[in-house]
Amino acid sequence: MYFDFILKQYIMEKIINFILDFPQTVNQKLPKNCFNEMMDNSEGSVSDWTGKIFRVGALVVLVGMLLSVIKAGGDALNSAEGVGKLAAALCTVILIYAAFPIAQVVRSAGDSLAASKNSMVDFFFKDFIVANIKALGHITALAALFGAICSTVGWVLGSDGMSISAELYDSFSYSYALPVDAMAAFMGMLGLEFVGGFIADFFNWTVTGGEVSGYNLDSVVVLGWEFVQVVIILAQLYVALAFYHFFYGILSSLFNWIKSPYLPFKSS
Repeated sequence: MYFDFILKQYIMEKIINFILDFPQTVNQKLPKNCFNEMMDNSEGSVSDWTGKIFRVGALVVLVGMLLSVIKAGGDALNSAEGVGKLAAALCTVILIYAAFPIAQVVRSAGDSLAASKNSMVDFFFKDFIVANIKALGHITALAALFGAICSTVGWVLGSDGMSISAELYDSFSYSYALPVDAMAAFMGMLGLEFVGGFIADFFNWTVTGGEVSGYNLDSVVVLGWEFVQVVIILAQLYVALAFYHFFYGILSSLFNWIKSPYLPFKSS
């Protein structure tokens, strides 16, 4: 009687375990099933996946720019007359060329993120944000440079040149808004509001906007300022990066102190 009870309990336990383990058993038998391993290792592969996303983004940027430039170039050729057709053709070729280094900036950002070995916190709050600020800054500088080259070609040939969309400037401004606003607020806390105002003026500084009006000194100056604007964009980029590294260093030190608090005194 007791033996029957033990046997029934054993059989029941086997049945229950079989039912509960059934999903795992089937999962192990599925051919080419590497999805669970991918999910288990997903946290350690975040940097690699991020790099792949950026590489795909580089291809999307390249294709999108090529299609946009070719369409705009075709419209410019159809509407231009005389030497204007030559200017439109040259600017189209220049901007097609520009699409490749601009896309490479995105690809390079992805490669640097894929090679990161930092923890998730450092990867997201340092590597990822810094890579985005750098990429947008370099793309904006390249757009300004090739836009200036197209303006020069248009001026030399006595026709309007083509340029890359100015929306890139807005994207760059958005990317460095965090460190710039943080530094302005920090200066305000120290009673140095005039420094915060100077920082805001520096990041709003632009020397473009003049009109080319023929073969004269004023037109040369306007074109010269377009090339100077490239240098200003790069200067704004590196100042923004310096601000971000400054605040990230402070916050990192603060969090490390919270985890292991100590008094900053030396024992004699």
